[in-house]
Amino acid sequence: MELYLYESIKDFHTSTYDWKCRVRLQNVWKGIKRDTLEFYGLNMIFIDDHNSRIHAFTSSKYCEDILKDITEGKIYVLSNFKVKDFVGDETYRPVRNKKHIYFTAHTELTVDESPGLEIENFAFDLYHMSEMQKIAGDNRFLVDMVGKVENIQSLIKTSKNNQEKTLLKFEISDGSYNVKVTLFDKLGESIEKLFRKLDQDNIYIIISCARVGTYEESPNLTNYPATKIYINPEHYSVNELKQNMAHMQSLMSIPEIIPMKQKLLTVKEIKELPANFNEVQVNCEVSVRRVDENVSWYYNKCTGCKQEIYRDNGVFKCTKCPRIIPYPDKRFRVCTICSDSTGSIQIIFPDSVVSRITETTVVDIHSECLLPQDEDTFPDILKVFLNQKYQITLKLNNDNLKNGSTVYEAEEIVQSREICDSSDPNKEVSMQIEEDSSNKDIRNEDLTFQTPQTGNSTNVKTRARKNVEPVSYDDTGNDIFEKLKNMKKEKKGKRQEVGENV
Repeated sequence: MELYLYESIKDFHTSTYDWKCRVRLQNVWKGIKRDTLEFYGLNMIFIDDHNSRIHAFTSSKYCEDILKDITEGKIYVLSNFKVKDFVGDETYRPVRNKKHIYFTAHTELTVDESPGLEIENFAFDLYHMSEMQKIAGDNRFLVDMVGKVENIQSLIKTSKNNQEKTLLKFEISDGSYNVKVTLFDKLGESIEKLFRKLDQDNIYIIISCARVGTYEESPNLTNYPATKIYINPEHYSVNELKQNMAHMQSLMSIPEIIPMKQKLLTVKEIKELPANFNEVQVNCEVSVRRVDENVSWYYNKCTGCKQEIYRDNGVFKCTKCPRIIPYPDKRFRVCTICSDSTGSIQIIFPDSVVSRITETTVVDIHSECLLPQDEDTFPDILKVFLNQKYQITLKLNNDNLKNGSTVYEAEEIVQSREICDSSDPNKEVSMQIEEDSSNKDIRNEDLTFQTPQTGNSTNVKTRARKNVEPVSYDDTGNDIFEKLKNMKKEKKGKRQEVGENV
């Protein structure tokens, strides 16, 4: 009795046709000519009990019987076939095996129902996400990749050459890297339906035989006829990914925030910085004196390259991509005039800062507008910056250092009272209030000497009295309370006056 009934894929060579192997059919897809849509053959991926993989092809003239009884996942006995070497100029090969199987008229493919060695349901040639940038320009092979699904977008319908196209976009992550995925047409539609039925925070996939390209200067996976997606499969790579991501999550802890003592420059010092200043950022503490309502408070941004775009003949066009952007991103850009005791400069507040402080977005504000023409009206919520003191990190550029421009862009903005809990700008005022309150108590105690009379007092206890000459109450001299009240009003009134006059 023969010890080995079947040959292993790794032992194949081109010198004989008398091969016999026991394999599982992992993937099968039709070969269709793109220009004529003619069916020219059938492609298959087989794996054996050593987890070796190989690509097989049969011409359309041998496919009639095979197509009648072929099912992905079944185990077959394959015999009498030709083994060929790849020439080297082939593109988008699904398996990185230097050889492939070619069916002939004598090839037999039969279902194996006898007991035998276990063959895994899947075998993949998985790539690390960090390698995608390197192989994005290599069109020789398709790739397999495992990842957690993130940022699932709604189906996008477009038209190209009078044909409707459907796109599904999402990302896959391994916890350290993210790779964008775009699935077209029927595959994208079917996967989108499956995603909707699942918990979108816990979807793991293996995308097999994906095409690697570059979109918006980043690696992007797209589908090819051989592409197959396995959702939450029972595979060791998925289990390892879950464990690694859970471990990474456990190591992540919120570090203790230690405020850095950074030197604060005055406005005058910033204006006088030399042209050879070697820093790209400086810090200052200023108060916002005016928010410019005469310039646009937001701008439109390309959803792809993130470049600012403008309306051209009624549509938004990106000159960098280049393409039409039907719905651009809308971001804040608020122009302000800020001052300290040494001078004033213009500072542009970016979207990240404005969104954080106002807790809103441009889209949120536009959604409340009744008419489209109201969208450009300066919103009252952006006036929240007026008369506030901030510590601001400014970005420096050549215009600032060499050309004397006093327009700066803010990198980070922190309100002065947020910098340190122990820093209380009203400390002196509080001390004055406490002192005045003490004086008030003394004054009130003095006033009680006049009323009520001892005989009418509710205090039944008696005590020795000093011979204190009564002091009459003089309303004109009671300036303690008026001073405190006027101080508050005067402070508030000054702020309002500054906001109105600037």
